[in-house]
Amino acid sequence: MDIQFARSVSLFVVLCVSQCQGVQCQTVLGNGPSVRFDMPAVVPAIDTGVSPSHREVTIAFPLSSLIVNDSSRGALVPPIDHLLIRCSMRDQYPVVGFLPKTELETDYAGPIAVTQKRETSDNVGLNVDSAYHPFGAGHLGADSSDKDSNSSQYSKHAPMQAVVASGTTDRGRGVYFKLRWTSQQVLEGEKVFQVSFAVPNGWRGGLVDVSVVAKTTSKSLFREDKLEDLTSQQFVVAVHQESDMKAAALAMRLADLDHKLAEMSRSDVGAATLADWIRQTFVPMADRKSHREGSAKWYRRVVDGDADPHMDKELAKLPMPVRVTVLDYADASRSLTQ
Repeated sequence: MDIQFARSVSLFVVLCVSQCQGVQCQTVLGNGPSVRFDMPAVVPAIDTGVSPSHREVTIAFPLSSLIVNDSSRGALVPPIDHLLIRCSMRDQYPVVGFLPKTELETDYAGPIAVTQKRETSDNVGLNVDSAYHPFGAGHLGADSSDKDSNSSQYSKHAPMQAVVASGTTDRGRGVYFKLRWTSQQVLEGEKVFQVSFAVPNGWRGGLVDVSVVAKTTSKSLFREDKLEDLTSQQFVVAVHQESDMKAAALAMRLADLDHKLAEMSRSDVGAATLADWIRQTFVPMADRKSHREGSAKWYRRVVDGDADPHMDKELAKLPMPVRVTVLDYADASRSLTQ
């Protein structure tokens, strides 16, 4: 009996492990629509102004948005309420310009015509009938009517809503863009944002931090609708002077090392082992998410510049190939920014 039970358990474990990746894929796709963002790792900066104290460089950031597993195609309510993009240079250089600016739109084709009409009517009537036999009958009647009609017509502006809202943050050291999904604007696809920074005259390249958040409206029968984060993602973009080939080569090397580190961080938690399957099957969703975020946290700390590759204790625990790549990334980042 014990041998038969052990064989059954073994067969169950083998089948579940063999289907682990399929179960994981279904779990990801079964959570409703999600959004994936993409942005180039290297972007050139174009000179747009020169002064005795600084230069003005303009950088165009193309952002691509892809909605996956969207069951609301053709529905009246879009899966995204709005996108919020924040952008700032790692060296905290001030922002001197940005596009697009705040834009207002309306669903109405033109002004709204309003017609007001007022009508009053007064009626007074008097009727007297009499009969006196055998002489006959008589009728006396009187009627008075007074009617007053007044009408006016005018036009008023159609209600407007902000489809694009933009401005500065951090006392002019950063910029934000807020794009709303409307009947005239769809947020899926590519959008281009331009930001101009005031940099020193000797500037050749640097790093720009970009964060993107997709907001969605959460509906419930027992509480009011509220906005929640659907997806968020952070990008580190290497920028270089457009005509500076050496700075462009450094930016490309930094981008390659960034991609390599990202792959290493994903492989750290991507192995389909029995322990992974047990975690995905029996561990609560919140604990699984915490485990994944903790395993790849070192990657965000490295690319965000928050970890010292020589002194950080968490980085010292990583495998040797990962530590070597972290040191190479730190050297390439230092070379580009300095």
